[in-house]
Amino acid sequence: MVSLSSFVCSFPCVAFSGSRSSSSSAVFSARAFLLVLSSFSGSVAVGCASGVDSVVRSSFPLASVFSVSSFLVGGRVCRASFARRSSALVSFCASSGGLLVAFPLGACPPSVVPSSSFFGAGSGSWGSVALAVGLGCSVLVVLPAGSGLASFSPALASRFSFVGVAPCGGGLWLAS
Repeated sequence: MVSLSSFVCSFPCVAFSGSRSSSSSAVFSARAFLLVLSSFSGSVAVGCASGVDSVVRSSFPLASVFSVSSFLVGGRVCRASFARRSSALVSFCASSGGLLVAFPLGACPPSVVPSSSFFGAGSGSWGSVALAVGLGCSVLVVLPAGSGLASFSPALASRFSFVGVAPCGGGLWLAS
């Protein structure tokens, strides 16, 4: 198998999604993962949140940042604004032939299924994963150590294969 760095660097664009919690295992995983990508020269897309998004923005200061304030609903930020922002990020990645890398904090809600519209049942990370799969985008999910296929909803589990151990010690799961 090719190295993680070679695999990720083979894409023209990499978009990131993950937990907003700044002290989570997802942020730890993202920090370890990003150390491997020092040679990435393609475009990077990320959201405006804290947690994983913040870590990615620190590593890639020239990243395209998808800001929730650009997706106001009725002139204000609301829950739908976050879904629209995530949809735009994933759509950009998919249309660029890119790779979505996701660092979810917990298990995927069982009702989340691959789709061409955003639905995360309360989880933006898993909603982004499901949308990316639904749009035919390659997706790499980085799970913490001790997590596995049971972290995926039943509808997503059949789309992913274990492809290796992440730099954080967790698992790498790929849908392409």
